[in-house]
Amino acid sequence: YVAPFTSRRRLYTSFQNSANENENVDATIFDSNDSSNQSKDLYEYDSAGSSSSRRGFFQRSSANAFAVASTACAFLTTGSSSSHTIANAALLSSSSSSVPPLNTPAPDFELPNSRNNDDEMASTTTSLTSLLNTKKWTVLYFYPGAFTSGCTLEARNFQNDLPTYQQLNAQIVGISVDSIDKNSEFCAAEKLEFPLLTDEGGQVSKLYGTSLSLPGFGTFSNRQTYVIDPRGDVRWVFLDVDSKIPRHSGDVLEKLRELQQQE
Repeated sequence: YVAPFTSRRRLYTSFQNSANENENVDATIFDSNDSSNQSKDLYEYDSAGSSSSRRGFFQRSSANAFAVASTACAFLTTGSSSSHTIANAALLSSSSSSVPPLNTPAPDFELPNSRNNDDEMASTTTSLTSLLNTKKWTVLYFYPGAFTSGCTLEARNFQNDLPTYQQLNAQIVGISVDSIDKNSEFCAAEKLEFPLLTDEGGQVSKLYGTSLSLPGFGTFSNRQTYVIDPRGDVRWVFLDVDSKIPRHSGDVLEKLRELQQQE
């Protein structure tokens, strides 16, 4: 997906401003022809797990653009002299794999967790199997990078709502390509009571259709959230998260209640 020239110019300008101001902000693409995209999911599955219309094709392109902008901005906020190259590369990047269909088994994984420095007796890894063994619903969320403004706000909101998730028999787990040490520091700084997993190389992100490749900088996780039931099936996927970060945890809780009522 390559944005129209006017959109690219506007997005590039926002990237450059972010780099100059050295602020931790997540970039957002606004479609001048359809601002309503900010208030609706860009990507929905039908019961068979596939997009159902031509509209879905364009929505997927928009969702990828949102994701690429956010990830690129994490680099641009460092004020690097290579920001122009990064911005252009980001505009040409896209998700490299597809999202698992609804009502099918979630891809299996086992990853190092952020708690392996906290307790010598604690497991140093977290797997989908270990999560399912709790007989709980799992909110599995992918994020681009710890300590950026969007990821910090998202994590704080999940933490603030954690008691409500627990009342609904649900657990929260985050995944990014960040190092174990960085995730551990992030958990400590934000007092997070849920684990963050390190997906080095982005292999699990690829399995979940959330990987983003930024030429010259590697693979990163797009901001997407998956609701997995106690049986291990993917029941819902949130792809348009960047435009709704402040309310995202509330949206997940609402969907979780709805899905549980269907059981």
